[in-house]
Amino acid sequence: MKTIESVESFDEFISGSEIAIVLFATRDCATCKPVELKLEKHFSDYKLTKVYLDDLKILAGRLSIFNVPVVSIFFQSKELYRFIRVFSMDEIAEKLKRLKEFV
Repeated sequence: MKTIESVESFDEFISGSEIAIVLFATRDCATCKPVELKLEKHFSDYKLTKVYLDDLKILAGRLSIFNVPVVSIFFQSKELYRFIRVFSMDEIAEKLKRLKEFV
């Protein structure tokens, strides 16, 4: 999974396609790596990226992210869904399915 390293790259990523999935993590997060692997396995047909909030604290403030891992689904550059700490890949799949019905 590609890692975003600047705010500009993040803005370009979420605006570059209709549906984008972003994993917000920290480098010392023990559960973030398994979540990353599951996202890659289940949602490889979507645009996926991760952001280390250690490096981009400004995004944590801008998006009001206080815990990790966080998975956000962006649609047309707007955050539609956010999954925080405890969630399943099925929950994410359900929201993506619903979103694709309207696209």
